[in-house]
Amino acid sequence: MTSLLQPGYAPFIVAIGIMIVIAVLESVTLLFGFSVTTHAGNLIAHQFDIDHAASGAETGFIGQLLGWLHVGRVPFLVLLALFLTGFAISGLLLQWVLHALFHFMLPPALAACIALPLTLLFVRKTGKPIGRLVPQEESSALSETDFIGRAVRIVTGEATQGNPAEARFVDEFGQAHYVRIEPEDAGVVFLRGQTVLITARVSASLYRAIKSPRHEP
Repeated sequence: MTSLLQPGYAPFIVAIGIMIVIAVLESVTLLFGFSVTTHAGNLIAHQFDIDHAASGAETGFIGQLLGWLHVGRVPFLVLLALFLTGFAISGLLLQWVLHALFHFMLPPALAACIALPLTLLFVRKTGKPIGRLVPQEESSALSETDFIGRAVRIVTGEATQGNPAEARFVDEFGQAHYVRIEPEDAGVVFLRGQTVLITARVSASLYRAIKSPRHEP
């Protein structure tokens, strides 16, 4: 078999290396009771307004693509592993077949471009069934409508109506959630570090809030 150290294999060997690094990082963070991939998946779903429950939710092209790939529905670690595995296998196989039959390899960038759509289709077809096999604690899952009435702390920037800022809270199960918050009333400003009370949901990750009476000076 052709040596895997040849330049044509480079993007796909790198994908395998990234998968190993993610596995190690996930293992280390789990020792501290925190899943880095779960956190990343939640942030991506909120950032691109991915909401599988709301058929009328408006999302951009990237949000629609991520939703098509089951982001927000299947554990992000599963999707990431499928993507990197599919990319590595399809690319390595493509280059190996070309070298075995025609004695040449495609340039790495071109091979990666060919492997990418095959990888996305692979994730789409296998993500949901494999995700069902991963054990999850349903009792600790919160619906996004359950966020209403909760106190959250602004963690980045300042929030005004029409210009939301990111906020964070930890639920009763110890799971951290990140949402975008804007004031319910025009003219109100929420500052970084301020605690506010969620009153309404606008979209998949955007909520309106008021100043929390409990935390008034």
